[in-house]
Amino acid sequence: MLRYSLVILSITTVLIASSCKKTTPCEAVITVLDTLDNPVAGARVVLRQDSVINPTTGVRADILAEGITAGNGDVNFEIKLEAVLNVEVTKDLQTAKDYIRLEQSETVRKTVIIK
Repeated sequence: MLRYSLVILSITTVLIASSCKKTTPCEAVITVLDTLDNPVAGARVVLRQDSVINPTTGVRADILAEGITAGNGDVNFEIKLEAVLNVEVTKDLQTAKDYIRLEQSETVRKTVIIK
C-alpha cells in the first residue's frame, strides 16, 4: 500500500510541476508614426523608469532601455519584469512622450505620434 501511495504521489508531483506556466520577460513594441500616419525610421526611443524605490529594501529601480526604429517605424524591447515606463521619442527636432505598461510574459504594443 505504501508503495502505491509513493507512486501516486510521484505522478502527482510530476503533473503539477509540468503544468506550471513558466514566465518569460515582458516585450514592448513601440511604433513611431508621423502626423500623417507614416512610419518614422531612425527615431530614437527611450524607455525609462528612474524614480521607483522599494519601500521594504530602499533599493532604487532604475530601468533604461534605448533603441532606434526600423523602416516600418517599430523598435522592440525586452524587459525582465513588469513595469510602467516612460516612453520618449526623438527624431531631428521632433519629440513625443508617452508611457507603456508592461505585463509579464506578454507583448505590449504602443503607437507614438511624433510632432
